[in-house]
Amino acid sequence: MEYDHEIVKIAKCDCCGIWEECTVDYIGFVKEQFGGSWVCGLCSEAIKEEQRRLGVELEVAMQLHTKFRETATVDPTMQIARSFLHLLKKMASSRKSMSQSLLS
Repeated sequence: MEYDHEIVKIAKCDCCGIWEECTVDYIGFVKEQFGGSWVCGLCSEAIKEEQRRLGVELEVAMQLHTKFRETATVDPTMQIARSFLHLLKKMASSRKSMSQSLLS
């Protein structure tokens, strides 16, 4: 007997279009967190970072991330790499500003 948490399906990220194999339960969990949209782990982290950094609502953070994604290249691999680089730069910048404020 299979339960929903054991069933694996392929889900397409509503932001970047990448496909991932996920359990039905996980897909439901992510959709619940992101207003009915399924987003991959990388986009999820980028959206959360936008939300935290700018102090905006989820919908605004998703729009900002989508706008950023639209300016990236057409190649999905390059888009993911650029998104990851963008996220790393934000994290480094935020750490730098935190350490500077601690030194002040």
